[in-house]
Amino acid sequence: MKKSLFLFTLMACAPLHAMPEVWRGMKVPPAPVLTPEQALKSFKLAPGFQIEIAAADPLVHDPVAMVFDAAGRMWVVEMRAYMPNVDGKGEDARTGRIAVLEDTNGDGRMDKRTDFLTGLQMPRAIALVKGGVLVAEPPNLLFCEDTNGDLKCDRKTVALKGYARQGPVEHTENGLLPGLDNWLYNAKSTKRLRFIDGRWVISNTVFRGQWGLAQDNYGRLYHNSNSAPLFVDLIPGFYTTRNPHHGTRAGLGQRLWGSSAVWTSRVNPGINRGYQKHMLRDGRLAVWTGASGPVIYRGDQFPAAMVGDAFIPEPCGNMIRRQRITWQDGRPRGDNAYDKVEWLTSTDERFRPVNMANGPDGCLYVIDMYRGIIQHRIYVTPFLRKQIIERKLDTPIGLGRIYRVFYKDNPRRKPAKVEGDLAKQLEHANGWTRSTAQRLIVQSGDRAFAPTLRQIVTASPGHLARQHALWTLEGLNTLDPATLVKALTDEHPRVRIAALRTSEAWLAAATANDEEDRLILLQSVFSLQKDNDPDVRRQFALTLSALRQPGVEAVLRAFVLEHGSDAIIRDALLTGMAGRELEFLQRAALDNDWQGGIARDINRRLAGCVARERNHQRLGRLLRLAASRSGEFRHDLVNGIVTGAFPRGRPLKSVSFKNEPLPMAVLRDDDALKKPLERLSKFLVWGEAAKPPVPPRVLTASEQRFYAQGKQLYTLTCAACHHASGLGEEGKAPPLIDSQFLIGPADRAIAIVLHGVTGPITVQGRTYNMNMPALQGFNDSQVAAILTYARREWEHRADPITSADVARVKKTHANRATPWTEKELLQMR
Repeated sequence: MKKSLFLFTLMACAPLHAMPEVWRGMKVPPAPVLTPEQALKSFKLAPGFQIEIAAADPLVHDPVAMVFDAAGRMWVVEMRAYMPNVDGKGEDARTGRIAVLEDTNGDGRMDKRTDFLTGLQMPRAIALVKGGVLVAEPPNLLFCEDTNGDLKCDRKTVALKGYARQGPVEHTENGLLPGLDNWLYNAKSTKRLRFIDGRWVISNTVFRGQWGLAQDNYGRLYHNSNSAPLFVDLIPGFYTTRNPHHGTRAGLGQRLWGSSAVWTSRVNPGINRGYQKHMLRDGRLAVWTGASGPVIYRGDQFPAAMVGDAFIPEPCGNMIRRQRITWQDGRPRGDNAYDKVEWLTSTDERFRPVNMANGPDGCLYVIDMYRGIIQHRIYVTPFLRKQIIERKLDTPIGLGRIYRVFYKDNPRRKPAKVEGDLAKQLEHANGWTRSTAQRLIVQSGDRAFAPTLRQIVTASPGHLARQHALWTLEGLNTLDPATLVKALTDEHPRVRIAALRTSEAWLAAATANDEEDRLILLQSVFSLQKDNDPDVRRQFALTLSALRQPGVEAVLRAFVLEHGSDAIIRDALLTGMAGRELEFLQRAALDNDWQGGIARDINRRLAGCVARERNHQRLGRLLRLAASRSGEFRHDLVNGIVTGAFPRGRPLKSVSFKNEPLPMAVLRDDDALKKPLERLSKFLVWGEAAKPPVPPRVLTASEQRFYAQGKQLYTLTCAACHHASGLGEEGKAPPLIDSQFLIGPADRAIAIVLHGVTGPITVQGRTYNMNMPALQGFNDSQVAAILTYARREWEHRADPITSADVARVKKTHANRATPWTEKELLQMR
């Protein structure tokens, strides 16, 4: 889409909701620009804490992310072109920078700046890697090198083209978080990255979060989205992506908050949906609306009880939450650490904390974009836009601060460089130091570290050091079976988990020469099937399902029968059997112990996976297996095929056979299968029925152009919540695929786009109690284009929509001032 059209679509906002100017009846305090020193007086912190300036304008401008290098220098990502005015005009300017900030006199405040890289367009994230720096500048990932040591980039190459999509800032890939497992992870992404054999490798993982990503001392990943302050993945997400035909994600995205209430200290109606009654409490933000880059505290300066707690910025409310995280029997819980107050609040409306970081000194660092406008242009409502202009929140720009928060009663130390005996640094109390030492050793590629690392794994008194040493050995590709066997018996469950995960790579690479070691290691792995820790049991199932060695499957079946009440353990088997579901069922049919509720559920799900493969040969073999058995096993296989073949209530594209499969005659004699087989006849076809269905009407040339334009517009806006897949996002947006509100009567879809919809609303049998605002800033032609695309994508067959259709609905409901309800939409024909 041409730039002029893009700007037009985003700037031509017209109010479609009733947006009462509620701020008129409030005593809204002014929001003058404060100096960094004045801003310090605006903060209120929880007892025991103090905040100070670590860096501030004019040394830093519009910071959005940062990392510390081994020397304690700050590498700051500056998004200077973000919202230069209320309309976002000029946002495409290449003014973004990566700055290196240093404290040259040791007073704790950065006083020297070096521009490492300039000329960037809205950079998102940074990571320090072997030989240079990775910078996320969607759609590309840049590898930037300083070849002469002056802290300036003199060689820039594109490490990965198409690393990220282009679009709204808050809805494109960011993060580049170095994980405990030596991979780089991203928010708003399904990619993880790693440098292997001289090249950057992309591996699929699960989609996480929106802006910012965090990990705890055990490598568990935490993320959030605007109104959902914190989720945690109990297991590594990549395990759940192993089987494309199994869709559940047990153990991922566990909610870590109860009430959505927040407790700010400033009357601030200047939020995007402040006109909605539930958004404000006495003029103050009442609920989460802009949760941003969280951090899990891993330092050694705060009280030890706070290690593992989350700190979550809310820039719209000028506050930061401390969310206490507790664990019991493998289940987490998150609660506000304080009663109806927050860890940090400010009376300065321009305080915009967007990200946080653990520091080399064990303190926490707050990245403050410091500005009046924080909402991106695509989503600015007329309610907010009017306030921005009236209260002059659009100027000035180009400011920014980075704060340091410390605990007053604990001693403070100056940041120490991570150098010298790097292996020894793995035993440091500060999580940032341990992670930096691991990164440096792995990036060095020096296998001379291996003996010392093995000694740490087997003899260090600290379990965190033992865990880091294991992963450092993995990163150097120097794992050995003796060390793994020792680690599998470690007294701490998280070390045993690390040993299970790292043993997978060694077992997969073992050769005939390693047969004795392989058997010893495998027996050590098997010994953990009796482990008392629920997290170890989960990892045991994940690891075992990844192994192909003889004897593994029988152990896995017995283990799942015993512990399959845990959904994560059941899913571990289902994801690990990708491409082997049929073979597993064939062997399970001969196992007399494989029966009961858990086994039956898994049988049905595995049969559904085979159905979703849509391979007529494998489906024929599965039907023969069903026909060869009787009773529950047979019924579960057939019902599983039906369930798998009818996702979201309609059949997948049919699978054709030349003639009727012979097992069907046997199955039809089973009265209990009469109804399932009737449904299955729409999926398994032969003879005349095998002819392909009549295709939908071919789009005209103009409709095809509408479709193409709609795809671009959808990707830039709707995909942020509903995703390119149309599957939606848990807690944010329902799926569009097969939604009666999209592919039903055209007026429904048009009405939703024009006026929004308010929950509860039921889609595909699930109820979503959330609000969708009107899609602002699009003319009739563009609305028609978006809907034409969505009504023909994902195998939809609905008729296209015209500009005249949109104009008609707009005229019919010209006086509409509120979002639609489900009941009202269903009445449209």
